[in-house]
Amino acid sequence: MSLSAISQFVREHKYFLITSHARPDGDALGSELGLALALESIGKRVDVVNHDSHPSTYSLLPGVEKIIIADRVPRLDYDGAFVLECGDVGRPELAGLERLRVVNIDHHVTNQNFGLLNWNDVSAAAVGEMIYRLLHETGIALDRRIATNLYVALFSDTGSFQYGATTAESLEVAAALVRAGADPTFAAQIIYNSNPYEKIRLLGMVLGTMQRDPSGRIAWIRLTQEILRQSGANKADTEGLVNYPLSIKDVLVVAFIRESGNGKFRISLRSKGYIDVSAVAQRFGGGGHVNAAGLELCGSYQDVLETVLKQLRPLVG
Repeated sequence: MSLSAISQFVREHKYFLITSHARPDGDALGSELGLALALESIGKRVDVVNHDSHPSTYSLLPGVEKIIIADRVPRLDYDGAFVLECGDVGRPELAGLERLRVVNIDHHVTNQNFGLLNWNDVSAAAVGEMIYRLLHETGIALDRRIATNLYVALFSDTGSFQYGATTAESLEVAAALVRAGADPTFAAQIIYNSNPYEKIRLLGMVLGTMQRDPSGRIAWIRLTQEILRQSGANKADTEGLVNYPLSIKDVLVVAFIRESGNGKFRISLRSKGYIDVSAVAQRFGGGGHVNAAGLELCGSYQDVLETVLKQLRPLVG
């Protein structure tokens, strides 16, 4: 589906829902809010609805107070629903979403093209980059608030422009957003220097679980329900913890194994360079990008760990 078709859909309709995946990250939040503010600037009505609260580090994003937390869509008379950065219609965990006219905007190779309108650009470094292109196509002018949200989306989903998905176009979009009023210092500040005390306590406890395989190229960390309770942190505070072991010189791949309860585990994978962890996630029904992906497994912790390591070892030789 072409970008122009989605742009036309925007021009022809008035009332929209915007959502993204459960447990939203920087790209999800920045893209949602950037799009919402842009649509409102041309007279559209917008509801931004998420299943989960945002990490506290993003509480200073312009327009964040607009977000409604719910487990179902508030109404069914929207002209359309923008579903951002989701591989399937179930990822937002909003009951009733499948009954709306969905505009699916994503950049994951595993996207199921579940919308009435689908735009999936796997070459885009972030959905925030795609929203910038949509606004340009639609003729919506950027202001400081819109640009700030889209810059944060792009900055966060590229790992501060470190990941392999970062392209010349990504950097050109970032420059355009800065010219429109986005402040790179502000983006870095909220992502890296606005953590709650409890998150740093959690970081210390989780890093205390860190181990490496004999090669030193694979590292993993673990989060149990007890560690989460003792730290006083919440689930949103786990965002970004997986990146810390990746800073070790010889480590090429990291797994963050989080206990969800009832024998279920969420595994976040990160890698350096062009090591593709998304291929591992896809084998188990997950997905993501070359350098950042996720999946879910059931079983005992030891069985889940061994399953993950078995898949990661071939990636590092």
